[in-house]
Amino acid sequence: MKRHYNFLIVGQGLAGSTLYWFLAKQGKKVCVIDKFNPTSSSRIAAGIIHPITGRRIVKTWMADTLIPYADKTYSEIEDHFHQKLFFKKDILELIHSIKEQNDWSNKMASKEMEGYFNQVNLSDLYDDVLIDEPKKIAITKSGWLNISKMIDCFRSEIASQNHLLEEDFDFSSLRLNEQGVSYKEIEADKILFCEGSKATENPFWKALPFQLSKGELITIRSDKLNIEHIITKTIFILPLGENLYKVGSTYSWDETDDIPTEKAKESLLNKLKKIIHVPFEVVDHKAAIRPTVKERRPFIGLHKEHPQVGIFNGLGTKGVLLAPFFANHFAEYLDGTVELMKEVDVKRF
Repeated sequence: MKRHYNFLIVGQGLAGSTLYWFLAKQGKKVCVIDKFNPTSSSRIAAGIIHPITGRRIVKTWMADTLIPYADKTYSEIEDHFHQKLFFKKDILELIHSIKEQNDWSNKMASKEMEGYFNQVNLSDLYDDVLIDEPKKIAITKSGWLNISKMIDCFRSEIASQNHLLEEDFDFSSLRLNEQGVSYKEIEADKILFCEGSKATENPFWKALPFQLSKGELITIRSDKLNIEHIITKTIFILPLGENLYKVGSTYSWDETDDIPTEKAKESLLNKLKKIIHVPFEVVDHKAAIRPTVKERRPFIGLHKEHPQVGIFNGLGTKGVLLAPFFANHFAEYLDGTVELMKEVDVKRF
């Protein structure tokens, strides 16, 4: 017997999970197809929210809207699952050169950046572990999401409701029709692809201008580091608790596999040893392929020729910040209550 759903979601990473959340809140019936992948970008990513972007020191696109929306959404998801998932932590930017200090001072004084910096005295903070006693700037409205734990919570719930197919998606089993789509024993009004880097092999979406990047990070253990902030300086050091810290990450646009490399590991270790001078041990090393987009705007919407087929992808390195607002935006669009923002509408290509 055929099972009917409003939506069929392919991929259950950060994008698929947050889209499922908002569609379910609307009362929609959703089936998810996903084969567990321990090296998916959602499971490997550090999940950091950083409100300041790049060397130009500019506020992240839509930060004033996206950050409070992410806070609210992750808090609601935590309450739903009775799990701590989102951790608000200041980011400590380490500054060495006079030019950098001047650039940051000018930005901190601007009205646009008001509320994004913690003005407490940081002069002696972590001087026992940091090299060269750099100037330190504390950035607020930041933190990190335990993405892997969150998507595990969603996976358990979806599976318990018998709405999860744990398998690789088989395009030969997909049929489009006037009523929607059918896939094996499932019928749905629409199919929504949230499959990360796999979209480059998707016959509906492979022409989109993805710019995939391989990222690697390591996890270290140190009982001497004792930092509470997320530290950034060419790399990040993210405290996880219990003397564990994630350190990353690398970027490679020439590699398309998720195999960790000694080259990337050595690069991270060399940079880390220029920041801290306390002993540590490496306890893990992972790699994944990010679904990045050159223009840094996600792909959201329905196919020009096949309106039964949709996409929510391209969240890239800002995924934890982008996912809540735009998953809800897409859900409202699918419900017919809003028009898609032109900046993210996949029909722009």
